[in-house]
Amino acid sequence: MFAKTLFAAGLVALSSAASLAQAQTTLRFSNWLPPTHPITTEILQPWANNVAEATEGRVKVQLLPALGRPPAHFDLVRDGVADAALSVQAYTADRFPSAYGMTFPGYADDAESAAVAYWRTHQEHFAKLDEFKGTKLLGLYTHGPGHVYTREGKPVEKLEDLNGMRLRATGGIVQDISSRLGVVPQFASASEAYELLSRGVVDGVMFNSDSVYSFRMDPILKNAYRIPGGLYRDTHYLIMNPRVYNSLEERDRKAIDEVSGEAFARLSGKAWDKVENDAWDKMKAAGYNIVVASDDEVARIRAEGDKLKDDWVERMKKLGVDGEAALQTFKDEIAKVKAEG
Repeated sequence: MFAKTLFAAGLVALSSAASLAQAQTTLRFSNWLPPTHPITTEILQPWANNVAEATEGRVKVQLLPALGRPPAHFDLVRDGVADAALSVQAYTADRFPSAYGMTFPGYADDAESAAVAYWRTHQEHFAKLDEFKGTKLLGLYTHGPGHVYTREGKPVEKLEDLNGMRLRATGGIVQDISSRLGVVPQFASASEAYELLSRGVVDGVMFNSDSVYSFRMDPILKNAYRIPGGLYRDTHYLIMNPRVYNSLEERDRKAIDEVSGEAFARLSGKAWDKVENDAWDKMKAAGYNIVVASDDEVARIRAEGDKLKDDWVERMKKLGVDGEAALQTFKDEIAKVKAEG
C-alpha cells in the first residue's frame, strides 16, 4: 500500500513538472547591441522583465548575442532563427516606406512624445500596409533628435561647414537630407560606427546624443553641431516570430500585447530622453565644442526636409495612404503626449 502511495505521488510530481515545463516558454531574443548599451539596459531588459511579470513567469525573454548583422534581424525573426528582435527601419529602408515620414527634421525635441505618437500614427494610418508581414509587430519607437558630431580639427561652426564632410549615416532620411546639405554620407550600422571613426574613414557621425557614449566614440569626437528639433530621428521596431507568438496561451499573448505597443513606446521614449540629456551634460563637462544651429540654418534644413516630405507623400498616395493626414496625426499626437506631462 505504501509503495502504491509513493508511486501515485511520483506520478503527480512528474505530471506537475511536465505541466510546469509546458507552461514556461523562453523567447530567444537576438540582441546586436552591447550588453551595456541603454537600449539593452533601459529598454529591452525592462521590457523583458515586464513580459515575465505580466505572464506570471510563464514567458521569459532571453537576450542572446546577435545571431546576425543588425540589418538581418527582420529576416532572422521571420525565418525562426530568433524568436524576437529589435532593429532599425533605416537599415533596410525600402522595406518600410511609411517610417520615412516619421523621421523628418523638426517635430519634437524629445523622444517620448515622438515615440508614442509614432505608435499611434502607425496604428491609424500605416498598419494596413502590412510592412511587417511574416512577423508579429510588438512595438515601435523613435529615438531623440539626431545631430552631427565630428572629430578634432573638423568643427562645424555653421551649416556650410558640412559641405564635403564624410559622415556615418543610416539609410532613409539620413542619407537623403544630409546629401542635400553637401554631406558625403557613409552607410553603417550603429555598431560599425566606431570602426569607421577609428580608421579615419569618416570625419564624424550623425547620431542621437547618447550614441556618442554608448558606442564609445567620445574619445575621438570633440565637436557637436546641435540642430533644434533634430536633423532626423531614427525609428526602431520590436518584432516576434508569429508561429512562436501564436503558440502561446491566449492570456500570455494578451499580457505581452499589454506591455508592448504604446506601453513599449513610452518606456523607450522615456529611456532615450534620460540618457540623451545625460549625454549632453557629459559633452559639456568634457569640453566639447557645441554649436547650436541658428534659426536661419534650422529653417534651411527644414525646407530641405519639406521637399523630401512632398516626395514621401506622393509615394504614400500610391500605396493608398494619405501622407499629409498621417503627418498631421503625428504632430497632433506629439502635442497630446506633451500636454499629458
